Amino acid sequence: MRIERKVGMIIAVLGSLLLAVSGAVPALAGSGPTAGFAHVTGIRFAGTLNTTSTNFGGWAFGVTAAKSVTAEFKVPALKCTRTTRGIVSSVSMFTGSTSSPKFSSAGVLLICSGGNRHLTPAVVVNNTQTNGSQGVHTGDLMQATVTASSTAMTATIADLTTGHTFKFKKSGTGGTSFEQLIGDLGIGSPQLPVVNFGKVSYSKGAVGGKAIGTVTPRTGINMETSSHVLQISTGAISGTANNAFTTTFKHS
Repeated sequence: MRIERKVGMIIAVLGSLLLAVSGAVPALAGSGPTAGFAHVTGIRFAGTLNTTSTNFGGWAFGVTAAKSVTAEFKVPALKCTRTTRGIVSSVSMFTGSTSSPKFSSAGVLLICSGGNRHLTPAVVVNNTQTNGSQGVHTGDLMQATVTASSTAMTATIADLTTGHTFKFKKSGTGGTSFEQLIGDLGIGSPQLPVVNFGKVSYSKGAVGGKAIGTVTPRTGINMETSSHVLQISTGAISGTANNAFTTTFKHS
């Protein structure tokens, strides 16, 4: 099965699953928005480098039984207005089956609400999301990792920045992976508009310990609205180690 078709099936199946996840997440402190990962649906296939999704921008990989997915990224400087907008910069993994997938992820919720930034570490293990209380700062270097074995799923988000270091992780029952994502997920149900994040530069991306540029099958995905307005553009995999790419904000 071609990776484009496979990704479309998997992300469509995930829709109702992440709707439940997002509805179960408490609001951020104060008057902030509900911070659930959006249900990732609406793949539309492009005839160029990237396919498209209404809920995800980044790279998808179809490696059966991969033990890990990981990447590093710097927290971007959000351009906030009073309108609530957001994304999740993250790595993710699907286990189980396409008909009944389990979703695990690690990343940082990047949200603007009422003119204020909310930068929150978050992990999902087997469809259950937990937000951390640790402080995340613009410019911090983050490392997101999800690992899978027959006995345990573990999602970890770590701040590697001197003076800001922390590690937040959760674990659950194990499983066998069949799909991996690195990139930006939508937030909430209904889904929030995309925050103006400028660019997110992902580096040291790996699936099963291999640089993402050497992993097959794979496909790049741009995020767009249901009326096909480009929101997030995903760049080609690059770098001397063949493990980096950039996502770029285009429209809310």
